[in-house]
Parts: sequence; structure tokens; C-alpha cells
Amino acid sequence: MKKECCNINEVVDEFYSFLKNYILKKVQDTTIAEDIVQEVMLQLIESHQKNKAIANVKAWLFQVARNTIHDYFNKNNIDSIEIDEILLDKNAQTFELSVYDYIIPMIQLLPKKYAEPLYWSDIDKIPQIEIAKKLNINLSAAKMRIQRARIQLRELFVDSCDIEYDANGNFVTCTVKKNCTTVQNHLDDFKAEVKK
Repeated sequence: MKKECCNINEVVDEFYSFLKNYILKKVQDTTIAEDIVQEVMLQLIESHQKNKAIANVKAWLFQVARNTIHDYFNKNNIDSIEIDEILLDKNAQTFELSVYDYIIPMIQLLPKKYAEPLYWSDIDKIPQIEIAKKLNINLSAAKMRIQRARIQLRELFVDSCDIEYDANGNFVTCTVKKNCTTVQNHLDDFKAEVKK
């Protein structure tokens, strides 16, 4: 992550509530969740000030959040087996992830024609007019391609994952269906890559 290409305030604004909700699901305490998310943001600011390279800010934030939650559990003498049960569902050969943990690797499973413009639009937040220029197509064609990519991504989620929503219809979590080994393997590889 370099200073010239990343506005730290925008990153904090965009991900603070997502991270807090993710952490709150794990620790079940609003005050502790607030403390942990602030610690994660502090680590982001420190990395930014040191000009440390972060290839994927979103994945990095959620990995730091998981590590910080793990540290919190260790400091409070929560058994390591219990920690694994909270952070990972190993018995079912699936793992619980945040929405960002799923979306980024799932986009990578789409054909490149759709994956690239969707990633640029929804993850990198590049304006669609710029995406059209990058792809050398007109704006309406770029919009249509991004829309088709979103539909394909949704279909991939529905086909390969059991999705859980809250009472308001908001995404809570999802787990990969046992028969979807290709998706599970891809997510495992993505998770391992983020940890490096």
C-alpha cells in the first residue's frame, strides 16, 4: 500500500463497519469488538506510515482482524480448540468467512471477460467510464458486462454455497457446499495466500 495510491481515511470509512460486524459475530461483545476493530485500524495506519506494500487491502484487513481476534482469545485463556471452532468450521470441511473473503476469490472463478470489470468496479471502485476505456469498449457495453458479471457471481454463490441471512435480509455468512470441491479448493488456496 503506497501513500500516493491509497487514501487511508477512505479505507477506514469503507471497511470500519464491515470489520466491526465481522468481529462482533466472533466475540459477541460490542465493547470488545470496538476495541479490536480500532486495533486493526491502528495496524493499518502504522503499515501505511511505514509504506509497507499491501497488495489487497480488503483481504489484509480481514486477515489482521482474524489474527487480532485469535490474540484476544489467547490472552483471555480461551482454549485453542474453542478458538478454532469460533474462527473455522473444520468438522464440516468448510470455513466461515466474511463477505469480502468470499467475493474476491469467487470473482476470480468467473471468466476473465467478466471477472476483470467486476473486480475493478465493485472492489477497486474504478468508475465505469474508466473501465470502458481500459477495455476499449463503450460505456453502455461496460455497464452491461459488469451487470452480467454480477448475475454470474450471484449464480455461483447460489449454486456452490449455503448462504445465511439475518432477519433484515442482510448477508451473515455462507459455507461452501460439500460437493463443491473446486470452489472449496479455490477458497482454501486464496485463504492460504492471504496468510503469507
